[in-house]
Amino acid sequence: MFAPRTLVLPALLALALPLRAQTCPELGPIQVYSGAGTVTCPCFVAGEEAGTVFTGIPVGDYPIEITKIGIAWGSQSGGALPTIEDAIEIYGAGLPNPSSGGLLYSFAAPQMTDGFVNEFNVENQAPGGGAVVINAQPFTVTLKFYNSNNSPPYGPSVIEDSNGITPGRNVVRAIGFPFSGWYDAQSLGVSGDWVFYIKYKANCGGGGGNPGTAYCFGDGSGNVCPCDPGQAGQPGQGCSNSTGQGGRIEASGTPSVANDSIVLHLSHLPATAAAIIFQGTLQQNGGQGSQLNDGLLCVNGSVIRIGTKNSTAGASDWGFGIPGDPLISVRGAIPAVGGTRQYQGWYRNSAVFCTPATSNYTNGWSITWTP
Repeated sequence: MFAPRTLVLPALLALALPLRAQTCPELGPIQVYSGAGTVTCPCFVAGEEAGTVFTGIPVGDYPIEITKIGIAWGSQSGGALPTIEDAIEIYGAGLPNPSSGGLLYSFAAPQMTDGFVNEFNVENQAPGGGAVVINAQPFTVTLKFYNSNNSPPYGPSVIEDSNGITPGRNVVRAIGFPFSGWYDAQSLGVSGDWVFYIKYKANCGGGGGNPGTAYCFGDGSGNVCPCDPGQAGQPGQGCSNSTGQGGRIEASGTPSVANDSIVLHLSHLPATAAAIIFQGTLQQNGGQGSQLNDGLLCVNGSVIRIGTKNSTAGASDWGFGIPGDPLISVRGAIPAVGGTRQYQGWYRNSAVFCTPATSNYTNGWSITWTP
C-alpha cells in the first residue's frame, strides 16, 4: 500500500462557520476501502470530482470534528511531479446527490504527491481557526480536479483498491459524460473503492457544530432558478446574483430557548446590500422553493421578520452577541417548549441582472429549537 504523508493545506476556501474545536481523542482512520491494490484511474477532466460517502460512525459521536483527510494518489509509471488540484470538498449528504446537503467545506489547492496517501491536516482549518464540524451522516468527501489526466501522457490521479467496490459509497461528479452530475462510481465501471479516509474527534462534551439544516438550494439540485439555465449558484447557495455568487444563510450557536446563542449568518451578497432575515413555520413547496424575483422563496407559513441590516463586504450577522440585536428566539417568539422554524435571507440586488426585479433570496435554513 502507498506510504502515508501528512501535509497542511496551504490555502482553503471554507464555506462554513467558525466553530470551536473540540478537545477529544482522535479516532480513525474511517474508510470504505479494504484492499491493498493501487490501481490508478486517469479518467478525469478538470472540474470533475471523485470521493467517498462516509457513514456508519456511531451516532453518539456526533457532532464530529474532522481532523485529517487522506487521499491516495498515483500514476501508471510512478515518479510524476507533484500537482496542485482544485479543492478537497465536503458535502452534507451522500448519493444520489451529495450536494443536496450543501457544500459544507472547501479546502483549496491541495498538493498531491505521486506514490503516497496524501494526508491533509484540516484541524481548526475552518474560517477563523474554527473546527471542521459535521453534524450528521452520511456526508461525502471528494477531490475536485484542476488538472485533466484522461489523455496521453496519462497524469497522476486518485487510486482504487482493486478489491471490489462497495455500492453507494464511491462517487464521481462527471462533466458531460454520459451526463453531467453525480454518479455511483460502480455504475461507471470503477471496480474498487476509492482510497480515501478521514480521522475525527467525537463529541465528548466540546460542543460546536452548525445547528440546523440547509435546504432549498439554487445550485440546480432542486427547483430551477428564474433565469436558468445559467443562474445556478454554487453548491449550498441560493440562486446567483449580479456578483456571480448565490446568497447563503447558515447558523452557529445553541438552539435552546432557555440558553439561546444562535447567530444567523448571511454571506455572498452584493457588497453593501440591504438584507432582511425572516422566519417561518413551514418550508415552501416541500423544501424545494418557488420562483420569486431573482431567486427562490423557501419559507412559508406564519412569517416573522427577524430584522433588517446593510451588509458589509457582502455579509452580515444577526442574533446572540451582536450589539443591538435581540435573541433570535425572542424576536421569533419561539415557545418555551421549542419547535422547528425556517429561516431565509432576502436582499436587494438592483443591478441589471436576470428578471426586472431588484431583489434575491438566499437558500433556506431549518432550526429545531429545544426548551
